[in-house]
Amino acid sequence: MKGRPGRPARAARGVAALCCGAALLAAGCGSTVNGQAFPAEGAGAAPRTPSATSPAPPGTSAPGTSGTATPTTPPQAATSAPDAPAGALDRLLPRPAAFPAGFADSATVLSHHNAVSASEDLAGVQRGARTRPVRCSPSAEPPQADDLAVITATNAADNTTMAVQLERVPTDLAEFGARIDGCTEVESTRFGAQSAITRTTLDVPDVADHEVVAYEQRVRSGAGEPSIEQRSTTLAAQVDDVRIFVVGMNQHGRPPSVEDLSGLLADAIDTVRAG
Repeated sequence: MKGRPGRPARAARGVAALCCGAALLAAGCGSTVNGQAFPAEGAGAAPRTPSATSPAPPGTSAPGTSGTATPTTPPQAATSAPDAPAGALDRLLPRPAAFPAGFADSATVLSHHNAVSASEDLAGVQRGARTRPVRCSPSAEPPQADDLAVITATNAADNTTMAVQLERVPTDLAEFGARIDGCTEVESTRFGAQSAITRTTLDVPDVADHEVVAYEQRVRSGAGEPSIEQRSTTLAAQVDDVRIFVVGMNQHGRPPSVEDLSGLLADAIDTVRAG
């Protein structure tokens, strides 16, 4: 498989919307992620609170609000934030040690509230936004707690974020691929904030014997100056009704390589299959 210019006030709102949305994935806008961070298996390091960095949805879209993480003794299995019970898919997320070097020690499983917001960042389009083409609008209804799980990690060296999202879906991967093919150029507007999304599909070999839908994405938010451009690479696969997204994101440079994302996707596929 292969912004419309607006008034300066709207531009400022657009920038703020993207920055605060990206906070859930890379703790931008001076916010901290509402989740629990813990070290990689065998690292022997004490857990730490995710640091505030700047990086947005696999992804297609994804902004929102956040709270403060409270580190505790590292659990034997990844757990979500204490403000929400773990969903059915949380236990199928990969362990922190599956992330590449530089990411594992900051891996954080998000609470459901923040996972919903992060899923919009990863997709690039917020729920409730008006889009052109209209067919590229996301579902207005967010997934329930048992149907969505997200784990994110940030490399402090370059503020690059990697995320794994699991979502229970009613359609197959081919339908998702066709949707991406039909939504390579999208304009999104929500509360006056405008974004332009550009996607380029990638030819990526199967991973762990599973077909992969892959694409690069650029999201430019705000009209005129200042504006923000977020770049990401997304790999998607599916095991039964669980769609797996692995996303690398960077606001100031190149996102993680397809090779690093493929290794994380292979681990995620194996973990979901072992379910």
